[in-house]
Amino acid sequence: MSEVNILHISPQQFLEMSFSLGRKLFESGFRPKHTISVWRGGTPVGLGVDAYFRNRGIFMNHTTIATESYTGIGQQSSTVLVKGLEHVINVICREDDLLILDDVYESGRTIEAIVDTLRKRARANCPERIVVGTLHHKPEKQKFSGLPLVTVQELPGDVWIDYPHELADLVQDDHADDPRIRSKDARTWELLHAPAPSAAVWPHDEPVHWLTAQEVYYDAVELALQMARSNRYVPDVLIALWPGGIHAGLPIHEVYKYLQKKGEIERVPDHVSLNTTRTHQSFRDNIIGLPYLVDRIEQHHQVLIVDTAFRSGRLISDVITKLKEKMRRNLSLDRLRVATLYYNPSEDATWTVNPFVKEPHFYRHLVRQKLVYPHAVHRLSDPVADCRRLSPRLHDILFAQ
Repeated sequence: MSEVNILHISPQQFLEMSFSLGRKLFESGFRPKHTISVWRGGTPVGLGVDAYFRNRGIFMNHTTIATESYTGIGQQSSTVLVKGLEHVINVICREDDLLILDDVYESGRTIEAIVDTLRKRARANCPERIVVGTLHHKPEKQKFSGLPLVTVQELPGDVWIDYPHELADLVQDDHADDPRIRSKDARTWELLHAPAPSAAVWPHDEPVHWLTAQEVYYDAVELALQMARSNRYVPDVLIALWPGGIHAGLPIHEVYKYLQKKGEIERVPDHVSLNTTRTHQSFRDNIIGLPYLVDRIEQHHQVLIVDTAFRSGRLISDVITKLKEKMRRNLSLDRLRVATLYYNPSEDATWTVNPFVKEPHFYRHLVRQKLVYPHAVHRLSDPVADCRRLSPRLHDILFAQ
């Protein structure tokens, strides 16, 4: 393969661009009632866009769906498979504006497949106004242009965008030392080429810590290596919980893909997101997007549920309860594992179900502090002042006039 023109995007750059996209969409006057973030690359974009609108007092019904089209650098399969659209079809209506988010708009085939599926299955209920938002756009590669597009940056068609979580496509068969990954990020390269880490106590002692995007990314890579190399654990299915598990799920899955390309493991887990939203009516979590999993998980499968944090375990137990209700004997609880970046054993919550899991099987850090995630600026004690002090660029995107 000839050398590729690669643009590396850091976790912090990705976060800032996601908020910038939120600002552009907001300033355009668009106020979607429903938002779809396309799994995988569109989901972290969705976290930033959602956070921007939240800080403007606007709350969207936000969910994820999965598609498959890419096979490698510069390559796409001939068809696009849309997975997990059922719960979207059940709630949309013609009068409600819809926003579809992804990381990059190239040919537009993925968006076209999503919209065609929505129109065929929702019919008269399909939203009349649909807008697409992406971080990047490659106009010269665009083939589908049937919807308004809001984007942060346009790029030439020959640029390969290397988003923060991506690793496997940077592996070269004739370069065992992974020069492309070293060029991407020296710390990531060191983690991949060092002995696998073990779970550790959180190194910071302040009562509240605003996690940087880079910290979360490194912790996810280390957790994946901890599971795959130290514990020899490779699941058949990896379920990342939306929205909390996105930060962890994407890098973890990418590490498994990397290890498979390097010949360390034989298979890569099927990777999907499962939507979890809080409901005050039942004090339970609303678990949506199950049909894809129900149709594919077998009794012998090793299933890994990934979230960013494990506090009381209430959400995890709600998820497992719903999975077991739907799959019955097709889901073996003995083969189910939970992995989180952060585990706080001192947090508690009112139980509404019998806990299947009281602590995660795998975690990167044991914590006692309150953690604020990179996109959750609204959870800071003083969002404007704290953001200005700790992340000036993000502050200007979010708060500057």
